Amino acid sequence: MKQQWIRVVGVMALGLCLNIANADEAIKIETQNYQFAYRVDKGRKIHLDFVGSTDGKWKSPLGGPLFSPTPCHLGNGPRYLSPLSVITSNGSNGLELSYQSHTLTESKPGVQYLKVVLKDSIHPITVELHQKAYRDENTFEQWLVLKNDMEASVQVPRLDSLYFRGNAKRGIHLEWYGSNEYHTAGEPFREKLNMGIRVLESRDGIRHKSGPIPAFVLGFGAAPDETKVPCMIAALEWPGSSKFSFEINERIELEASIGVNQSQPPVVEPGKSTASPHVIYSLSQAGMGAASRNLHQFARKHFLPGGDRLRPVDNNSWEGCKMNVTEDAIIQMMKDSAELGIELYVLDDGWFGNGSEARVRAGYGLGDWEFNEKRFPNGLTNIMKEAKKLDIEFGIWFEPEMVSPKSKLYKNKPEWVMKNPGRHLAAQRRQYVLDVANPEVQDHMFKVVNDVLSSYPDIRYVKWDANSNINNPYSPYLGAKNQGNMINAYNYGYLSVMKRLVEAHPKVDFMACGAGGGRANFGAMRYGHTFWPSDFTDPRYRLHAQWNFSSFMPPLAITGHVTHAGGGKVTPKFRFDVSMMGQLGMEVDTRKSSPDYLAAARTGIAAYKEIRAVVQQGNQYRHAHPKDSPTPSLNYVSQDQKQALILAFQTDPIKQPKPFNAPVSGLDEQSVYTVYEINLPDGDQGPRLAKGVNISQSGAAWMKSGVPLVFTRQWDSASIRFIKE
Repeated sequence: MKQQWIRVVGVMALGLCLNIANADEAIKIETQNYQFAYRVDKGRKIHLDFVGSTDGKWKSPLGGPLFSPTPCHLGNGPRYLSPLSVITSNGSNGLELSYQSHTLTESKPGVQYLKVVLKDSIHPITVELHQKAYRDENTFEQWLVLKNDMEASVQVPRLDSLYFRGNAKRGIHLEWYGSNEYHTAGEPFREKLNMGIRVLESRDGIRHKSGPIPAFVLGFGAAPDETKVPCMIAALEWPGSSKFSFEINERIELEASIGVNQSQPPVVEPGKSTASPHVIYSLSQAGMGAASRNLHQFARKHFLPGGDRLRPVDNNSWEGCKMNVTEDAIIQMMKDSAELGIELYVLDDGWFGNGSEARVRAGYGLGDWEFNEKRFPNGLTNIMKEAKKLDIEFGIWFEPEMVSPKSKLYKNKPEWVMKNPGRHLAAQRRQYVLDVANPEVQDHMFKVVNDVLSSYPDIRYVKWDANSNINNPYSPYLGAKNQGNMINAYNYGYLSVMKRLVEAHPKVDFMACGAGGGRANFGAMRYGHTFWPSDFTDPRYRLHAQWNFSSFMPPLAITGHVTHAGGGKVTPKFRFDVSMMGQLGMEVDTRKSSPDYLAAARTGIAAYKEIRAVVQQGNQYRHAHPKDSPTPSLNYVSQDQKQALILAFQTDPIKQPKPFNAPVSGLDEQSVYTVYEINLPDGDQGPRLAKGVNISQSGAAWMKSGVPLVFTRQWDSASIRFIKE
């Protein structure tokens, strides 16, 4: 058979062997800027020959055979990774796929959808590749489905969402993001991939609190930067454990495989199917900034619930009150918050449980989701009436996946808790994890939240928390034979509950929280409107966390709360400037806040509302990471380029005023913009704009020179607004 050329535009390396039935048949799927070309050899194996720009001016190092049959090595040479592994009843793990058919459709305007069907040469096992290309966003989405038509069950140790190879001789650099443990939330780590294998694993089971965030950037030829180095950015759409493998073999080839970190091989019964999570990725020949903006736009337009509308300014009771909440206290803080310009008040932990199981401290009450009769004798009736008078929305906290040792639920349903048979039941934060693989538990989770939302239909917000890993990895519901399905069954169970709630209550926003940023990922994003990036709210560190998460999460979804953390070392202005990077909110007890602090809050909230649409719906340009520069800055530009905002910070000690030109990108070169400083509370009015600055210039002039600023102290900051004339 002669070699055939297949031109595929916009498809990431499939990780599968596609054998083409028709010699003249081509498969084409495209985005606006990037193309992929494939070649089929005489053995009917497919090779990736070109990945680059549609104009042919840029070529990435990605290429080579896309799938090696398992066993994946014959004779001398590298033993390649396999993104797909199946063990049949006789212990064989061989799999060799051949092309059967494909369809290419437009699932909606601007979105192409490719489905490729393959079958094993021996066993009745079918694998489907599903892939979407989002034209305007230059973003791709793909996943695999495996169907077992054998008469016996099979184990599937690996069913990865994404696999690719590449030439690493010019260097391939990896940027990955660390755990969400306190102040290190999402810290970037950068390294050149060298000989050997680099594996990034999270093992929490249901989140990534203790492991890497399920996202990465590959820089081709150099470490990823914002504007120059060609790169690929990818995020796994999965809320639980993940495993990313990057190997440089003896031929200096890259192999990468992205998927779920299973505790045991999942089992697929005869006639049943299993699917990998989806993976979202984008390419850029001009730095990761452009790739990030692609993901942001994709999330807002195609993925994030309510991605086309603005998020409110909220105040949450937790940081200021912990569990010490009552009806009278909440009503007073709502009144104070409304006076500041707050639009949403959220009642956090401490409102539920009664008697000896009341939620007055850790270890009590989780699972008993009825209002504490002493603290909230009227439920939310009076609170909701007051909220309506104040024209402020109301939200509430839940942690439905967990149960306290001291609770009625645990006493009545101990079999609903995950527990290794015969072993000690380990607790984390004095709580246990429910067996969410169990449909009865899923129904219970839905019911307790649905009952409250149905009883108080004016509730507009739910903070959904998850403060424990899976520490007792055994699902009583699945039983001995099906423990390999535990990770999948739990996480799909959680997602199914969220789907039911979002569909039942379309006016309610859901925040995903996992003891900090453990659920700030594309997995939870499908049914989560906003995300909590870190429990460490000191703005000196929160600046880093919010910056890090913006590599792949849109600012619209990243919640930034102003608190008292850090004490007097930072000013209210700095706190608000940091929180303006995403969805601004507060987490303070207004009754204990000083008049000056509240006055600064009033100023900061008013300033944020002026530019909220620019931050939440505009394009973000990051300039110098706070890890790398003492003057980190970033800017936002509205989609119509009529407005922009610079946020700039001074993080190092300085002995005298320090001039600094804050960069700006994304403006209309021909238009004239006038700049002025916002968020200037009494007693801290600066100004930071350098004296004598011509405040009206063309976009081209501003982008060439930047905006001259002067900082006078460590932890100083500036908010500069641009208005197109």
